[in-house]
Amino acid sequence: MKTVRLLLMMMLVASFTSTVSAQKKVDPTGTWTYEASAAPYEYSTGDIVIAKDGKEYTAEMVLGEYYKMKAEKVVYEKNVLSFVIYIESEAIELKMTVAKDTMEGTASYSEGTIAVTAKKKE
Repeated sequence: MKTVRLLLMMMLVASFTSTVSAQKKVDPTGTWTYEASAAPYEYSTGDIVIAKDGKEYTAEMVLGEYYKMKAEKVVYEKNVLSFVIYIESEAIELKMTVAKDTMEGTASYSEGTIAVTAKKKE
């Protein structure tokens, strides 16, 4: 009976530890190469640059060498990054779940929602 209790306690501790470690906050800062295959061609790939200024995060989308869009309403909580950018006067809300070197999420706008993925540049 003691062995069963000990095994149950060990399993409980192990599951709690894995849950806590899975929820560690990931640092989103850096440059991420994104892909949104359902977006119009000129917006389907580019970079997202995330920085931290004090306690606040900033984000910028970069298309090609010269076209940059500053993000608004940048929030990073519980490994979820969200922000709004404006393309051709259209508000696009991005919501991305951040892992160590990848991000996955959606871009929502007036005509619907499209999938977005990103990989962190080294």
